[in-house]
Amino acid sequence: MITNNYADRTRGGVEMHVHNLSHALVVAGHEVTVARTSQGPSIHELDLQVPVVPVLGHSSAKDQRMSNKLSNIPLVRFASNFLGRITTAIKAGRRLREDPEFLAAFDIIHHHDFITSAIVARMLRGIAIKQIWTNHLGEFLILRRLPVVGPILTRYLTRTFDAGIGPSGELSDPTTVSCPIEYIPNGVNIDAFAPLSSTDRNLLRAKRGLGQNDLIAIVPRRWAPTKGVLFAAEAMSSEHWPSNCSVIFAGAGETEFPEYSSEIREALTAAVASFEIVDTLSMGEMAEALQGADICIIPSLMEATSLSALEAMAVCLPIVSTDVGGLPEIVHDGVNGHLVPSADAKAIALAVANICRLSADERQKMGSVSRTQVVSTYSWDEIGARTLKVYREVSV
Repeated sequence: MITNNYADRTRGGVEMHVHNLSHALVVAGHEVTVARTSQGPSIHELDLQVPVVPVLGHSSAKDQRMSNKLSNIPLVRFASNFLGRITTAIKAGRRLREDPEFLAAFDIIHHHDFITSAIVARMLRGIAIKQIWTNHLGEFLILRRLPVVGPILTRYLTRTFDAGIGPSGELSDPTTVSCPIEYIPNGVNIDAFAPLSSTDRNLLRAKRGLGQNDLIAIVPRRWAPTKGVLFAAEAMSSEHWPSNCSVIFAGAGETEFPEYSSEIREALTAAVASFEIVDTLSMGEMAEALQGADICIIPSLMEATSLSALEAMAVCLPIVSTDVGGLPEIVHDGVNGHLVPSADAKAIALAVANICRLSADERQKMGSVSRTQVVSTYSWDEIGARTLKVYREVSV
């Protein structure tokens, strides 16, 4: 696995996807190594004994301070991030190419970025190892939507991959890439993310000072502009927001986009209900946060098959989600939640109010539909088996 970030440092959707897929492959009897191209030491202990190799070592404190300063200027941040990925890719490609003994141990290289992956794959194209790529959104969708040149760029950049995987219909569109591409959705750990019994759930909520009838919505989203958290915050100041529904903003990670975080906090000053902001959470902490909630809000502006949505579905929560990317493939309006237009705070507030008006049994029924769907289609055993099938097909 080659990825820019991994769960030993950050806990975003791609990082946890790589972590859980690696676990599924190890359980199936295969050997996996994660080569991380981002710099820095591991800061999280993982329950999976998969070797993590930081390809480029550690960044200096001076580099980190400069990066933090640049991140406060939006246009500079975008340009710096884009150029930084190109530089990182070239360095990583050289480092890997210079270590043929390391590469010789592998049958498959599975990439999990786009710009970085395309460059590294091109630099490694002379080696006799099949290269697979998972399209996790990000830069791919931004480039693809550029007028005229977008599809040309995405087709050119995907020429080196032997096969691709897309976690939504939009991201597995064969007309936008040059390699064969297969739809395989994101997965969820259905054991870690499971509903509690009524007794255990009430005990968990009591520990937080919550009563059985208190209503809690959770926004399990990193505070990045594409995640749309600002619109969930603005929804809380709407006249339509139910004043008895408080909100937990879980996994904020405010330091990554400080200006955007400030906008969210400013919007929350007008909230008509109470709220709590929680920074980065471990998988166990996120599972508990979801298990104690009543509704999950996914306000994304761009999305594949949201891991956060799947985790919430796995614990039997009804979902209020925007209708972007792969979200309409998992959230069915009026069945297991509500779909709303993106960037529409009023629509979010109205959808939350609709679910809050339901009885606890009706909300449970919505959530049960979600759980059944996740267990049958999105377990990591199933996703791992489908991924192995792609590996075997390109290796023939």
